[in-house]
Parts: sequence; C-alpha cells; structure tokens
Amino acid sequence: MENFLKKQNEKTEYTLEEFDFQLKEALNGSIQATEKVMEMTSPLIKSSVKKYFFGSMTYEDLLQEGYLVIAQCLEDYDTDKSIPFLGYARTRLKYYYMDLGRKSNKDECDSLNRQVGGKDGTVEVMELIKDENSSADGNILKCEEYLFLLKSLKILTTREAQIIRLYYFQNKSMKEISRGLELSYRTVVNTKANAISKLRSFMEKQA
Repeated sequence: MENFLKKQNEKTEYTLEEFDFQLKEALNGSIQATEKVMEMTSPLIKSSVKKYFFGSMTYEDLLQEGYLVIAQCLEDYDTDKSIPFLGYARTRLKYYYMDLGRKSNKDECDSLNRQVGGKDGTVEVMELIKDENSSADGNILKCEEYLFLLKSLKILTTREAQIIRLYYFQNKSMKEISRGLELSYRTVVNTKANAISKLRSFMEKQA
C-alpha cells in the first residue's frame, strides 16, 4: 500500500508512519488530519477510478465521490478488527466505483431507449444510430447492446464522442451543443454526421 501514499506533485512518498499518525488523529476527530488523510489517499482514489469505473461521469466528479468514500471509511472504520485502513478503503472504493459505473451505464441505456421525433414518427435513439437495413428483429435492444455502443465511442475523435454523448445521452439540442462548445451550428451537425457514419460502419463490421 506504500505506493498509494505518494505526495501530490512530488516524487517522494509519505511513510506509513506519517500516514498512521494522521489516521489516528483523524479517527479521533481532527478535521485537519481528516483532510490530510484524504490528500494522502488521493493516488488510491485515482487508481480506483481507472481500474473499476466505466461510465460517463467527469473525472473531477469521480474524484469528489472518492473523497466522500474515504470520509465515510473514517466514520465506519473499526480499529478492533485489525484490518489495515488502506486495505479497507481500497475495497470500499473498488465496489463503490463498480456499482456507480453500473448505475451510470443503466442511466445511459435508458436514455438510448428514449423516443425522439423521426421522419416516420417517433423512433428510439439507438435506431437512429444503427443501420436502417440492420437484421435486428425489431424488439427493444438489450442493455448489452447499449453498453457495446458506449464502448464503441472510443473509435471516435474526442470531439465526435463529446457531441454524441451530449446529444443522445444528455438530451442536449444541436443549438445548445453549439453554444456550449462554442462551435458553429454547421460544425456540430457535420461532426455528429461523421460520428454516426463511423459508428454504423463499426457496428456492421462487428456484427
């Protein structure tokens, strides 16, 4: 666990003795020590985000969630059980981020299943992305397919993926995206069209 005690912006590391001292003070109610423990465990939080979270929350939000988990760990930690705090916190972070990722993906699955106006009436978002000649039997797509789509976004450029997420997952209009990203309306339209074309081609190859 020593590797998770690196000082921020420095190459040196905190010693376990330093951490144990701050931990003891934090468990005794010291606010300053609690903040220090959060600072010391920041590398552990960042590592947990990278290893266990798959979803669409921003990195900064995920870090803040991690600090809250550490704070809760300090509240719940039982020194009588002789379990190392860092091991305890690591396990809590692992399952917290895994669960958060599942919830995040479920929300995005639901958003892909929402209906929007189309040329022939209302259609599901996923149907706007999938090829019109797809051999799908017309039933509502399974969540696994939605997750496949989320993973497929990695083939897009950063800007393309950003616009797809904003439009389909966050229900932003093209005008809102244009204003928010400070891009021309035409640029947003063209970027979205290119992204859809890439996704359709990728899905066809994976079918």
